[in-house]
Amino acid sequence: MKLKNVLKLSLLLLVIAQFWGCLVAYEAAMLGSLAADALGRVEKAKIDAAVSPGVTKEQLNQINKVAFIFENTTPGDLLGGGGLTDIMLDNLTLEMMKLGYECIEKQKIKSSLEANGMQLTEPIDLQKSLEAGKIIGIHAIITGNIKASTSTSSGGFFSGSFSQNTLIQNATMKIIGVEKGDVLMVVAINYKKGKKPDDAAKSMANILKAKLENPLGEKKK
Repeated sequence: MKLKNVLKLSLLLLVIAQFWGCLVAYEAAMLGSLAADALGRVEKAKIDAAVSPGVTKEQLNQINKVAFIFENTTPGDLLGGGGLTDIMLDNLTLEMMKLGYECIEKQKIKSSLEANGMQLTEPIDLQKSLEAGKIIGIHAIITGNIKASTSTSSGGFFSGSFSQNTLIQNATMKIIGVEKGDVLMVVAINYKKGKKPDDAAKSMANILKAKLENPLGEKKK
């Protein structure tokens, strides 16, 4: 075989190899993207709810003005800024407002207490918050805990990039009536594979709304 033909054949094989390499890299990147997207998909969750004795469905149905007071999530500051707790509360407040609920922010509770000669200290005093709730006209204060974990995902075999994802694993919400300061209902949510914070907030809001409207899970006629 002439040297010229050998060079042409070598060049052709090189082009084919480069094309094949790009194709494999593209497929790997797509698989990495799909894997990352899968983390944000709606996951089934185990939901437990308990209503306190004597609390009626009508009482829970009347709740539409609430305030959220959550303890620190774990891990505490994975997302930067004010921490995962603040981010989750902001997202949850947003989602509840979309569903038609009036959500009172902590600052308004603080201002109400200060106007009446009291101070709201950290960690937040639940009893003082209930007193402020009566003044503002809040129906219920929702306290809770959120547990989170982290996972690492790759951008693709050939990309060499990795990202760390924060996933909400479970959440517990306790609905406390402002009028008497009693626990009306407790809702516990356990996600099988975890959820991104914004997806978890939307899920939690929908579950909370469903339980406030139909706490016993009765079939609609």
